[in-house]
Amino acid sequence: MSVTKIIKKLSKKIPKFLRSKRTLVLAVILIIALSFVLSRGGAKKDAIKTVPVTRQTIVSEVSASGKIGSLNSSILHFAVSGQVVWVGVKEDDYVRRGQAIAALDRERFEIAIRQAEQDVVAADAELAKVYDDISKASDAESFDNRIKRTAAEAKKNKAFDNLKKAERDLKDSTLISPVAGAVVSLNVKPLDNIFTTADVAKVADTGNIEFVAEVDETDVGQIKPDQPAKITLDAFPDQEIFSTVFSIGNESIITSTGATAFEIKLSMPDPQVYRIGMNGEVNIELSKSENALVVPVEAVFDEKFVYVKRQNKFEKREIEVGLSSDFAQEIKLGLGENDQVVTDGFNEINKKSLFDRIFKRG
Repeated sequence: MSVTKIIKKLSKKIPKFLRSKRTLVLAVILIIALSFVLSRGGAKKDAIKTVPVTRQTIVSEVSASGKIGSLNSSILHFAVSGQVVWVGVKEDDYVRRGQAIAALDRERFEIAIRQAEQDVVAADAELAKVYDDISKASDAESFDNRIKRTAAEAKKNKAFDNLKKAERDLKDSTLISPVAGAVVSLNVKPLDNIFTTADVAKVADTGNIEFVAEVDETDVGQIKPDQPAKITLDAFPDQEIFSTVFSIGNESIITSTGATAFEIKLSMPDPQVYRIGMNGEVNIELSKSENALVVPVEAVFDEKFVYVKRQNKFEKREIEVGLSSDFAQEIKLGLGENDQVVTDGFNEINKKSLFDRIFKRG
Protein backbone atom coordinates (compact mmCIF):
# COMPACT_ATOMS: atom_id res chain seq x y z
CA MET A 1 0.00 0.00 0.00
CA SER A 2 1.37 3.44 -0.94
CA VAL A 3 2.15 6.15 1.66
CA THR A 4 -0.51 8.43 0.21
CA LYS A 5 -3.19 5.80 0.68
CA ILE A 6 -2.04 5.18 4.26
CA ILE A 7 -2.25 8.93 5.11
CA LYS A 8 -5.69 9.18 3.61
CA LYS A 9 -6.81 6.16 5.53
CA LEU A 10 -5.50 7.55 8.82
CA SER A 11 -6.96 10.99 8.20
CA LYS A 12 -10.43 9.44 7.91
CA LYS A 13 -10.06 8.15 11.46
CA ILE A 14 -9.43 11.73 12.83
CA PRO A 15 -12.67 13.34 13.98
CA LYS A 16 -14.11 15.63 11.39
CA PHE A 17 -14.03 18.77 13.62
CA LEU A 18 -10.24 18.36 14.07
CA ARG A 19 -9.79 18.31 10.32
CA SER A 20 -11.28 21.77 9.86
CA LYS A 21 -9.14 24.63 8.52
CA ARG A 22 -9.75 26.75 11.62
CA THR A 23 -8.52 24.01 13.91
CA LEU A 24 -5.36 23.56 11.86
CA VAL A 25 -4.63 27.30 12.00
CA LEU A 26 -5.10 27.33 15.77
CA ALA A 27 -2.82 24.33 16.08
CA VAL A 28 -0.08 26.06 14.09
CA ILE A 29 -0.42 29.23 16.21
CA LEU A 30 -0.21 27.14 19.38
CA ILE A 31 2.91 25.37 18.19
CA ILE A 32 4.58 28.70 17.27
CA ALA A 33 3.67 30.26 20.61
CA LEU A 34 4.92 27.23 22.51
CA SER A 35 8.16 27.29 20.53
CA PHE A 36 8.64 31.01 21.34
CA VAL A 37 8.06 30.48 25.06
CA LEU A 38 10.38 27.48 25.27
CA SER A 39 13.16 29.26 23.35
CA ARG A 40 13.13 32.42 25.50
CA GLY A 41 16.20 33.10 27.64
CA GLY A 42 18.58 31.39 25.26
CA ALA A 43 21.92 32.87 24.20
CA LYS A 44 22.06 35.41 21.38
CA LYS A 45 24.80 33.74 19.40
CA ASP A 46 25.21 36.75 17.12
CA ALA A 47 26.25 38.87 20.12
CA ILE A 48 29.21 36.57 20.89
CA LYS A 49 32.26 37.79 18.97
CA THR A 50 35.33 35.62 18.44
CA VAL A 51 38.76 36.10 16.88
CA PRO A 52 41.52 33.59 16.07
CA VAL A 53 44.70 33.28 18.10
CA THR A 54 47.54 34.68 15.98
CA ARG A 55 51.32 34.89 16.01
CA GLN A 56 52.95 38.30 16.08
CA THR A 57 55.55 40.42 17.85
CA ILE A 58 54.35 41.89 21.13
CA VAL A 59 56.06 44.76 22.92
CA SER A 60 55.53 45.70 26.56
CA GLU A 61 55.83 49.48 26.99
CA VAL A 62 55.50 52.30 29.49
CA SER A 63 53.96 55.51 28.17
CA ALA A 64 54.52 58.98 29.59
CA SER A 65 54.17 62.62 28.63
CA GLY A 66 57.00 65.13 28.69
CA LYS A 67 58.74 67.96 26.88
CA ILE A 68 62.05 68.88 25.29
CA GLY A 69 64.59 70.48 27.61
CA SER A 70 68.26 71.39 27.45
CA LEU A 71 71.12 69.27 28.73
CA ASN A 72 72.72 72.46 30.03
CA SER A 73 70.39 75.22 31.22
CA SER A 74 70.00 77.64 34.10
CA ILE A 75 67.14 79.63 35.61
CA LEU A 76 68.56 82.99 36.70
CA HIS A 77 67.66 84.88 39.89
CA PHE A 78 69.05 88.06 41.39
CA ALA A 79 70.79 87.29 44.69
CA VAL A 80 69.64 90.68 46.02
CA SER A 81 66.40 92.64 45.76
CA GLY A 82 66.03 95.99 44.04
CA GLN A 83 64.72 97.95 41.07
CA VAL A 84 65.74 96.89 37.57
CA VAL A 85 67.43 99.73 35.67
CA TRP A 86 68.84 97.82 32.71
CA VAL A 87 68.00 94.71 30.66
CA GLY A 88 70.61 93.86 28.06
CA VAL A 89 68.99 90.94 26.23
CA LYS A 90 65.70 89.82 24.71
CA GLU A 91 64.19 86.38 24.22
CA ASP A 92 65.97 84.16 21.65
CA ASP A 93 69.21 86.17 22.01
CA TYR A 94 72.37 84.07 22.33
CA VAL A 95 74.49 84.87 25.40
CA ARG A 96 77.99 83.83 26.36
CA ARG A 97 78.93 82.32 29.71
CA GLY A 98 79.65 85.27 32.04
CA GLN A 99 77.64 87.78 29.98
CA ALA A 100 75.52 90.36 31.85
CA ILE A 101 71.75 89.90 31.47
CA ALA A 102 70.27 92.69 33.59
CA ALA A 103 71.19 95.08 36.40
CA LEU A 104 69.60 96.66 39.48
CA ASP A 105 69.99 100.24 40.73
CA ARG A 106 73.50 100.28 42.28
CA GLU A 107 73.18 103.41 44.45
CA ARG A 108 72.05 101.80 47.71
CA PHE A 109 74.69 99.08 47.38
CA GLU A 110 77.44 101.71 46.83
CA ILE A 111 76.21 103.63 49.90
CA ALA A 112 76.34 100.41 51.93
CA ILE A 113 79.97 99.87 50.84
CA ARG A 114 81.04 103.39 51.88
CA GLN A 115 79.39 102.97 55.27
CA ALA A 116 80.99 99.56 55.74
CA GLU A 117 84.41 100.97 54.84
CA GLN A 118 84.03 103.71 57.46
CA ASP A 119 82.99 101.12 60.05
CA VAL A 120 86.14 99.12 59.27
CA VAL A 121 88.36 102.23 59.71
CA ALA A 122 86.69 103.08 63.02
CA ALA A 123 86.94 99.50 64.30
CA ASP A 124 90.59 99.33 63.26
CA ALA A 125 91.40 102.55 65.13
CA GLU A 126 89.59 101.32 68.23
CA LEU A 127 91.49 98.04 68.15
CA ALA A 128 94.83 99.87 67.68
CA LYS A 129 94.13 101.96 70.80
CA VAL A 130 93.33 98.82 72.83
CA TYR A 131 96.60 97.25 71.68
CA ASP A 132 98.50 100.42 72.64
CA ASP A 133 96.92 100.53 76.10
CA ILE A 134 97.78 96.89 76.74
CA SER A 135 101.38 97.36 75.58
CA LYS A 136 101.87 100.13 78.15
CA ALA A 137 100.86 97.85 81.01
CA SER A 138 103.88 96.69 83.02
CA ASP A 139 102.57 93.26 83.93
CA ALA A 140 100.88 90.43 81.99
CA GLU A 141 97.57 91.06 80.21
CA SER A 142 94.86 91.40 82.81
CA PHE A 143 91.47 89.75 82.59
CA ASP A 144 89.77 93.10 81.91
CA ASN A 145 92.26 93.98 79.18
CA ARG A 146 91.72 90.60 77.58
CA ILE A 147 87.97 91.25 77.44
CA LYS A 148 88.56 94.70 75.88
CA ARG A 149 90.97 93.29 73.29
CA THR A 150 88.64 90.40 72.36
CA ALA A 151 85.65 92.76 71.98
CA ALA A 152 87.65 95.17 69.82
CA GLU A 153 88.92 92.36 67.58
CA ALA A 154 85.38 90.95 67.18
CA LYS A 155 84.07 94.41 66.28
CA LYS A 156 86.74 94.84 63.61
CA ASN A 157 86.05 91.35 62.18
CA LYS A 158 82.32 92.09 62.03
CA ALA A 159 82.94 95.41 60.28
CA PHE A 160 85.21 93.68 57.79
CA ASP A 161 82.60 90.95 57.11
CA ASN A 162 79.95 93.64 56.56
CA LEU A 163 82.22 95.31 54.02
CA LYS A 164 82.71 92.05 52.14
CA LYS A 165 78.94 91.47 52.12
CA ALA A 166 78.30 94.97 50.81
CA GLU A 167 80.85 94.41 48.06
CA ARG A 168 79.22 91.07 47.20
CA ASP A 169 75.74 92.67 47.12
CA LEU A 170 77.02 95.32 44.68
CA LYS A 171 78.45 92.61 42.45
CA ASP A 172 75.19 90.62 42.64
CA SER A 173 73.21 93.66 41.49
CA THR A 174 74.32 92.69 37.98
CA LEU A 175 72.87 89.38 36.77
CA ILE A 176 75.42 87.18 34.97
CA SER A 177 74.63 84.08 32.89
CA PRO A 178 76.51 81.03 34.23
CA VAL A 179 76.01 79.13 30.95
CA ALA A 180 76.19 79.85 27.25
CA GLY A 181 72.99 79.47 25.24
CA ALA A 182 69.78 81.09 24.11
CA VAL A 183 67.53 83.20 26.32
CA VAL A 184 64.43 81.00 26.17
CA SER A 185 62.43 83.12 28.63
CA LEU A 186 62.78 86.64 30.02
CA ASN A 187 60.50 87.91 32.79
CA VAL A 188 61.76 91.42 33.64
CA LYS A 189 61.83 94.92 32.22
CA PRO A 190 63.30 98.23 33.43
CA LEU A 191 61.66 99.76 36.56
CA ASP A 192 60.41 96.36 37.79
CA ASN A 193 60.99 95.78 41.49
CA ILE A 194 62.58 92.35 41.86
CA PHE A 195 62.87 90.01 44.82
CA THR A 196 65.38 87.19 45.16
CA THR A 197 62.65 84.56 44.66
CA ALA A 198 61.66 85.83 41.19
CA ASP A 199 62.68 83.94 38.04
CA VAL A 200 64.34 86.58 35.88
CA ALA A 201 65.39 84.55 32.84
CA LYS A 202 66.19 81.08 31.60
CA VAL A 203 69.24 80.42 29.47
CA ALA A 204 69.57 77.05 27.74
CA ASP A 205 72.08 75.41 25.44
CA THR A 206 69.88 74.77 22.40
CA GLY A 207 72.59 72.73 20.72
CA ASN A 208 72.29 69.92 23.30
CA ILE A 209 68.69 68.93 23.98
CA GLU A 210 66.88 66.06 25.69
CA PHE A 211 63.33 64.79 26.17
CA VAL A 212 62.25 64.80 29.81
CA ALA A 213 59.32 62.47 30.57
CA GLU A 214 57.34 62.23 33.81
CA VAL A 215 56.96 58.49 34.53
CA ASP A 216 54.51 57.44 37.22
CA GLU A 217 56.05 55.96 40.36
CA THR A 218 54.25 52.64 39.74
CA ASP A 219 56.15 52.21 36.46
CA VAL A 220 59.57 53.73 37.16
CA GLY A 221 60.92 50.49 38.67
CA GLN A 222 60.73 48.89 35.21
CA ILE A 223 62.81 51.62 33.53
CA LYS A 224 66.52 51.00 32.90
CA PRO A 225 69.25 52.97 31.07
CA ASP A 226 69.65 52.26 27.33
CA GLN A 227 66.07 50.98 26.90
CA PRO A 228 64.81 51.90 23.41
CA ALA A 229 61.96 54.37 23.08
CA LYS A 230 59.84 56.20 20.54
CA ILE A 231 58.97 59.87 21.01
CA THR A 232 56.09 61.65 19.29
CA LEU A 233 55.95 65.43 19.53
CA ASP A 234 52.73 67.44 19.31
CA ALA A 235 54.43 69.64 16.72
CA PHE A 236 55.27 66.59 14.54
CA PRO A 237 52.39 64.13 15.15
CA ASP A 238 53.18 61.93 12.15
CA GLN A 239 56.86 61.49 12.98
CA GLU A 240 58.36 58.90 15.37
CA ILE A 241 61.69 59.82 16.93
CA PHE A 242 63.81 56.84 17.98
CA SER A 243 65.61 57.40 21.26
CA THR A 244 67.07 55.68 24.35
CA VAL A 245 66.87 56.24 28.10
CA PHE A 246 70.04 57.77 29.53
CA SER A 247 68.98 59.12 32.94
CA ILE A 248 66.49 58.13 35.66
CA GLY A 249 65.66 60.69 38.35
CA ASN A 250 66.60 59.83 41.92
CA GLU A 251 64.06 62.20 43.48
CA SER A 252 60.31 62.21 42.89
CA ILE A 253 58.37 65.16 41.55
CA ILE A 254 54.69 66.10 41.78
CA THR A 255 53.02 66.44 38.37
CA SER A 256 50.46 69.09 37.42
CA THR A 257 47.72 66.54 38.21
CA GLY A 258 49.09 65.91 41.72
CA ALA A 259 50.57 62.47 40.95
CA THR A 260 54.00 61.31 42.12
CA ALA A 261 56.41 60.71 39.24
CA PHE A 262 60.10 60.56 38.34
CA GLU A 263 61.87 62.41 35.54
CA ILE A 264 63.25 60.11 32.85
CA LYS A 265 65.62 61.74 30.36
CA LEU A 266 66.00 60.50 26.79
CA SER A 267 68.34 61.52 23.98
CA MET A 268 67.09 63.77 21.18
CA PRO A 269 68.64 64.04 17.69
CA ASP A 270 68.96 67.08 15.43
CA PRO A 271 68.65 70.12 17.73
CA GLN A 272 68.23 72.36 14.68
CA VAL A 273 64.74 70.91 14.05
CA TYR A 274 63.32 70.49 17.56
CA ARG A 275 62.89 73.35 20.01
CA ILE A 276 63.05 73.54 23.78
CA GLY A 277 59.61 73.35 25.37
CA MET A 278 57.95 71.20 22.69
CA ASN A 279 55.49 68.78 24.30
CA GLY A 280 55.07 65.12 23.40
CA GLU A 281 54.62 61.50 24.41
CA VAL A 282 57.14 58.69 24.75
CA ASN A 283 56.73 54.92 24.68
CA ILE A 284 59.63 53.19 26.45
CA GLU A 285 60.15 49.56 25.45
CA LEU A 286 60.47 47.28 28.48
CA SER A 287 60.63 43.91 26.72
CA LYS A 288 59.72 42.24 23.44
CA SER A 289 58.55 38.77 22.40
CA GLU A 290 58.67 37.82 18.71
CA ASN A 291 56.48 35.21 16.98
CA ALA A 292 54.36 34.93 20.11
CA LEU A 293 50.84 33.52 20.40
CA VAL A 294 48.67 36.59 20.95
CA VAL A 295 45.03 37.37 21.75
CA PRO A 296 43.32 40.74 22.29
CA VAL A 297 43.52 41.88 25.92
CA GLU A 298 39.72 41.86 26.16
CA ALA A 299 39.69 38.08 25.56
CA VAL A 300 41.35 37.40 28.94
CA PHE A 301 39.27 37.58 32.12
CA ASP A 302 40.18 37.00 35.77
CA GLU A 303 43.81 37.29 34.59
CA LYS A 304 44.09 33.62 33.48
CA PHE A 305 40.98 32.47 31.63
CA VAL A 306 39.54 32.66 28.11
CA TYR A 307 36.50 31.18 26.37
CA VAL A 308 37.34 29.00 23.35
CA LYS A 309 34.74 28.23 20.70
CA ARG A 310 34.31 24.50 19.98
CA GLN A 311 31.82 23.94 17.18
CA ASN A 312 28.69 25.62 18.61
CA LYS A 313 29.78 25.57 22.25
CA PHE A 314 32.13 27.69 24.33
CA GLU A 315 34.71 26.16 26.63
CA LYS A 316 36.26 28.01 29.57
CA ARG A 317 40.00 27.41 29.52
CA GLU A 318 42.83 28.31 31.89
CA ILE A 319 45.91 29.90 30.28
CA GLU A 320 49.37 31.12 31.20
CA VAL A 321 50.03 34.70 30.11
CA GLY A 322 53.26 36.43 29.14
CA LEU A 323 53.90 39.99 27.99
CA SER A 324 51.05 42.41 27.56
CA SER A 325 50.61 45.66 25.67
CA ASP A 326 47.75 48.14 25.52
CA PHE A 327 45.91 45.95 23.02
CA ALA A 328 47.38 42.44 23.03
CA GLN A 329 48.21 39.65 25.50
CA GLU A 330 50.87 36.99 24.96
CA ILE A 331 49.74 33.41 25.69
CA LYS A 332 52.42 31.03 26.96
CA LEU A 333 50.27 27.93 27.54
CA GLY A 334 46.68 26.84 27.02
CA LEU A 335 45.94 27.92 23.43
CA GLY A 336 47.01 27.01 19.95
CA GLU A 337 47.27 29.02 16.77
CA ASN A 338 43.87 29.64 15.11
CA ASP A 339 41.88 28.70 18.23
CA GLN A 340 38.83 30.95 18.30
CA VAL A 341 38.57 33.00 21.51
CA VAL A 342 35.66 35.13 22.67
CA THR A 343 36.24 38.91 22.82
CA ASP A 344 32.69 40.16 23.35
CA GLY A 345 29.31 38.85 24.49
CA PHE A 346 30.57 36.93 27.52
CA ASN A 347 27.24 37.35 29.30
CA GLU A 348 25.49 35.42 26.52
CA ILE A 349 27.66 32.30 26.77
CA ASN A 350 25.95 30.53 29.68
CA LYS A 351 22.41 31.61 28.93
CA LYS A 352 19.96 28.68 28.41
CA SER A 353 16.44 28.64 27.03
CA LEU A 354 13.46 27.23 28.97
CA PHE A 355 13.51 24.22 26.65
CA ASP A 356 17.20 23.59 27.44
CA ARG A 357 16.58 23.88 31.18
CA ILE A 358 13.58 21.52 31.07
CA PHE A 359 15.38 18.86 29.09
CA LYS A 360 18.85 19.65 30.59
CA ARG A 361 20.49 20.26 27.25
CA GLY A 362 23.92 21.84 26.90
